[in-house]
Amino acid sequence: MLFLLFCYGILQAQQGICIGKEYKMYSKLLQEEREYQVHLPSSYDSESGKEKTYPVIYLLDGESFFETLVAIHRSFSTGRQPLMPESIIVGVKNTDRTRDLTPTKSAFRRDGTKQENDKEIGGGAESLLHFLTEELRLAIDKRYRTNGQSTLIGHSFGGLFVINSLLKHTESFDIYIALDPSLWWDSAKLAGEAEGILKTKQLSNKTLYIGVARKMQPDRQYIHLDVIDSFWEEKLPIAAKNSLTYYFKNFPDENHGEYPSARNDGCI
Repeated sequence: MLFLLFCYGILQAQQGICIGKEYKMYSKLLQEEREYQVHLPSSYDSESGKEKTYPVIYLLDGESFFETLVAIHRSFSTGRQPLMPESIIVGVKNTDRTRDLTPTKSAFRRDGTKQENDKEIGGGAESLLHFLTEELRLAIDKRYRTNGQSTLIGHSFGGLFVINSLLKHTESFDIYIALDPSLWWDSAKLAGEAEGILKTKQLSNKTLYIGVARKMQPDRQYIHLDVIDSFWEEKLPIAAKNSLTYYFKNFPDENHGEYPSARNDGCI
């Protein structure tokens, strides 16, 4: 397995500041080479940490959000009163984002309409989930000291992927974090299916967090917020009856594209 140092910034002494490593692996399930990034907590190789095992956070859109998540994790997992456990972070890079993160093929647009010449795209979420749980997780568990607890994080189409995974493959992860999930996809098909799925799902020991950017562009018509509001107001209370722990938070001053993204100059 090929890996490269994933380094950012240079000190005066010319010593790189490295937050992780990049790896490549060939996926038999996806029939292509996939790249991923790994960050280890600061205690991992210390004397006190050599006997410890760690939870794993799997981050979609790793090429965009890996640096940001590592910074957040370091801030909240260190200090006298850490707010989250030290974790291994795995950033999954994209090859075909729309194909891999959407659960169905669709020609519907964000406003819920479909034009005559629109072609169906997407629909590969099942294949990517199998890659994450059957190939990538196996590699991570073999290489590192993991403890079996896992979190899945995704934004936009990644958030859609997170919710689809919770609904249809509940056992895959313990914590699901969906940031501004694109539940409008395929004329809100997944959101429409949610009620029937959640009525029969046992969701004990599962946690879902949804964060939503509410500032919309006034000159555009989207069904995005209406679908999300219906999902958390009408569907998630059903899941709570079946033991799902969930949190929902609005961000009124943020729009869909203003979630933190990685700098592209290679430096912190």
